[in-house]
Amino acid sequence: MTRLTWKETLLSLGSGILTALAMPGFGAFPLVFFSLVPLFWVLDKRRGFLPGLLFGIAFFAIELRWIATLARFHPVIIAGLLLLVLVFAFGFGILGAVITWKRRSEFVTWLLLTPALFVLAEVLRTLGPLGMGFSTLYGTLYRAPLLIQSASVFGPWFISGILVAINGSLVLFLRKRKPRLVYLACGLVLLLAIFALRPQLPQGTTLNVAVVSSKVQQEVKLDGRNLPELLDRYLALGEQAEKMLPDLIVFPESILPSYILQNESLKSSFADLAQRTKAQILLGTGVYRDRKIYNAVALFSETGELVDTYDMVHPVPFGEYIPGRSLLERIGLGAWANSFLPLDLSRGDGYNPLDVYGTPICFESTFPYPSRQLAKNGAQALITVTNDAWFDESSELAAHFASAVFRAVENRRWVIQSANGGISGIVSPSGRIMKSLNAEGVISGEIELRTDASLYTRWGDWVVLLGASLLAIGIMVWRIFHPKKSGARSMILPPDDRSLEC
Repeated sequence: MTRLTWKETLLSLGSGILTALAMPGFGAFPLVFFSLVPLFWVLDKRRGFLPGLLFGIAFFAIELRWIATLARFHPVIIAGLLLLVLVFAFGFGILGAVITWKRRSEFVTWLLLTPALFVLAEVLRTLGPLGMGFSTLYGTLYRAPLLIQSASVFGPWFISGILVAINGSLVLFLRKRKPRLVYLACGLVLLLAIFALRPQLPQGTTLNVAVVSSKVQQEVKLDGRNLPELLDRYLALGEQAEKMLPDLIVFPESILPSYILQNESLKSSFADLAQRTKAQILLGTGVYRDRKIYNAVALFSETGELVDTYDMVHPVPFGEYIPGRSLLERIGLGAWANSFLPLDLSRGDGYNPLDVYGTPICFESTFPYPSRQLAKNGAQALITVTNDAWFDESSELAAHFASAVFRAVENRRWVIQSANGGISGIVSPSGRIMKSLNAEGVISGEIELRTDASLYTRWGDWVVLLGASLLAIGIMVWRIFHPKKSGARSMILPPDDRSLEC
């Protein structure tokens, strides 16, 4: 295995650190326009598994640090976090190896192949039982709405690809010292901005909403003995919302340690609130039905009647279900799985709107697909109910709220997020954060119900994924069959005496 010099090692690790600092948890988003340059500088000189691996370790160790807050519930979380960091970092190692394998043209490598591979890698990271929608390059720009409007056409991964190409342009400039490469990087930034010139489509019916934000600690929320106190607390927040004369009041996910819809007293409390305020009430609750447990959202009409429920389709791995539980039981680890999580939540049967509202629950809002399907199926506004108290005021709060911004732009829908222990807010279809609150209280605002469909809502990701796949496959085939020019300088440079075995 080739050695890395100390300089190359530090550049690879530093690139991962800079990219992590650009993420929503820290919020230094301008760094993303050059944070990959140190990694690319190293990859431009040698084969890339080790640099990619080091980058991934530094990046994910910092970016996913919020998972460590769960160790207060079970110490095995720390081991799981380390494993997750290594698995994701190994993916970056493979990415670095593929980028540098049989490379030919530097321009093709950094401006076409690398952006395509980064896009495919980010999408692959959302798949499977351990898939997650966090830690994406595009997420860094959630506070820069001018630069994210292309998500309504090509989806969020297009933005990630352009950010990688910008970094590729800059590393080429450092190598070749040609000013036009800086102009190219600036032009790619303008390419992102030009989508903001698209005219906004006609507005829909207006709705005054009151969004409840609470700060109940997870340990308190899980204890059924606190039910009376928590009920009074949320009803008091509902009375505070009543003063804002809302058409809709939104409460967070699973607000009480009880099945509200199966408890007539609790159900009546919220039905009475709806009748008194003449507002629809939307709240999160566990639902016990047909001997199964669901994480659900319930909608009450202005007259206090239960309209319908939405059951979570994409539960949280290891938080709401154990992936491969049956296999663990067969190999004798069933008792361990039960100690970690006694019961698995069941999955809902589809992304079906509640009346005119699409209601992705918690983890679902971090992925583009659920919100897109809800909008495609008729949702005129998107409402996320979440419980982020699990993560104890960590960087997860900002990362989760950043997802609301992109779901709004992608589908040209108003997005409401009502959180316990997290950030609640109202986001416009252009991604502007109209109001937000990271404290207990109520915020209100006017939103619009929209029936138009963005191009991304109609098409989905297939245009970008097909383009990235064809680019990557085409370039790799070209590398195999296109002979290297005789006498060309080898891109793999020997290490110096100050090398570090990695």
